[in-house]
Amino acid sequence: MLMGITWKALFLQMFLHLAIAYENIALNKQAWERYPWPNKMRNVGAQRAVDGRKSNLSANGGECTISANYKATAEWRVDLGEILNINRIFIQHRTDELPWGAKNDHASRFLGFSVIVSNTTEKNDGVLCFKDKNFTLETIPNSINITCPIFARYVIFYNNRTNRPFPAGYSKYAYNELCELEVFGCSKFGYYGENCSMPCYDHSQPGLSDIESGTRLSNVDGFEGQQCNKTHLLDIPLGDPDDLSSILHSFAPLFATLFAISFVINIIFTIRECRNKLRLKNQNKSKARNQQRVTPDIDIHENVDANTEYQELTEVKNTDNSIYDEIKL
Repeated sequence: MLMGITWKALFLQMFLHLAIAYENIALNKQAWERYPWPNKMRNVGAQRAVDGRKSNLSANGGECTISANYKATAEWRVDLGEILNINRIFIQHRTDELPWGAKNDHASRFLGFSVIVSNTTEKNDGVLCFKDKNFTLETIPNSINITCPIFARYVIFYNNRTNRPFPAGYSKYAYNELCELEVFGCSKFGYYGENCSMPCYDHSQPGLSDIESGTRLSNVDGFEGQQCNKTHLLDIPLGDPDDLSSILHSFAPLFATLFAISFVINIIFTIRECRNKLRLKNQNKSKARNQQRVTPDIDIHENVDANTEYQELTEVKNTDNSIYDEIKL
């Protein structure tokens, strides 16, 4: 019984850790771009970059965002719906199903791009996660992963061709050609740590912390360097099922450990009890054998004593007869 409970507790702990993993929190969220392609019938709007599809990287595949031609700037953003902890950003650029590299015309359009995260729709209010200053047509990767452990609501892709002369290999105009932009982080507000397993509560602004360490970040005034690694139980309103589940989850490792210790202790006591019962049983068997050896000897002596008394009575009887005979004579 105890073994079954222990294994269930361990499984529950593992399930909780797997259930709250980094996921694409931009999937099918609301997207926007500054200069969309004028013909909406081509189905290349901003939403195509967060539809979860990237098997066809061409303009006619219906899975990529294509912006308008002849623009000096290109800007696209996705709204995560709320401020969430972000771990990394993945970008898959358009290739038109041609080998990627210097001979692919779309590589020149990708050069010089930036990724900004912000809590407003204005990129100038945000934080720069990445700015390409060193890639060339031969070195720019596609796809690309950008590590950006920060919290934000909006992820913004930006490129421009405003400051001439442009570096070698750059396209003449700026384009937004995203076949997929994925944002990996915690889908639930207020979690950090590996696999988003640690709930974070603060008296003022819960969850606004680095996704891995829980440390407050620089884009929150007054909170930089503060560690958010404790659950303040008194700050959690009673009756909130989400907060209650987070509390239970935070104690899951402790419960699992206690169950494991209880299981081991139970096994030890069970073994000792079995040994004591076996020892007692052997002692009872030994006593029984000793009693069997003693009982026959007692019977023999009792028989001897009985025979002795009988002999004495016989002698007495015989003696009485002799006397009687003598008197009769």
